[in-house]
Amino acid sequence: MLAVTEGITKGHLLEVYSDPYILKVGHDHRPAAPIDHPAVTYLSAWVGETFVGAFMAIRFSPVEIEWHSLLSKTAIKDSRGLGRAFLAWAFAQPILRVTAYVIEGLESAKNYGLKLGMTLEGFRRDACIQSGQIKGVYVLGITRTDWSKS
Repeated sequence: MLAVTEGITKGHLLEVYSDPYILKVGHDHRPAAPIDHPAVTYLSAWVGETFVGAFMAIRFSPVEIEWHSLLSKTAIKDSRGLGRAFLAWAFAQPILRVTAYVIEGLESAKNYGLKLGMTLEGFRRDACIQSGQIKGVYVLGITRTDWSKS
């Protein structure tokens, strides 16, 4: 059984931010570390009784949540179901859209969003630096209307 539950323990949060598979998506101007801010909500991801990572939702505005998937490699086969559970949680909030920013070169992350029904809305050239290299960032989004049709 797959589950996404609001909240996360300190131990699980430390586990997420010490996982090399998850840390590869970091970029140079912001260290991969937990964010403690009122606009940030962490959701724990579970496969049965096993913790497999988290999702981070940043309340970007009154109508938008920015989505970050922090799933371990062991969650790959269940990632689509977990992602759909996250989106169901997100659209249970009074928002209109969910946006994901994906660093160039992380094609599996971009494809993950697309398989969940997100639309590629744009590409921001030279938008971040990862491992000392200048990279662009894909912008993916899904609206409440899109979600209701899926």
